[in-house]
Amino acid sequence: MQQVRSKVLVIHGTEDEVIDFSHGLAIYERAPNTADPLWVEGAGHNDVELYGQYLDRLRRFINQEVGSSVTTSTGATGSSS
Repeated sequence: MQQVRSKVLVIHGTEDEVIDFSHGLAIYERAPNTADPLWVEGAGHNDVELYGQYLDRLRRFINQEVGSSVTTSTGATGSSS
């Protein structure tokens, strides 16, 4: 994970019976460039997308955070001087 330079969003269900929640937390803690994670209370492995906050968080990440990280990584500030 420490070699991944792109922005990382971790979304994980707290009741995941296939991949333990601790794995999602470990990825979040080890990635050098993370967005705020989404821990979906009560979600399992195959139903996290059924929770409304999943799509809300994913949209925010794509529309706001990914674009700003691309601008930042290229050195552009987005302002004209």
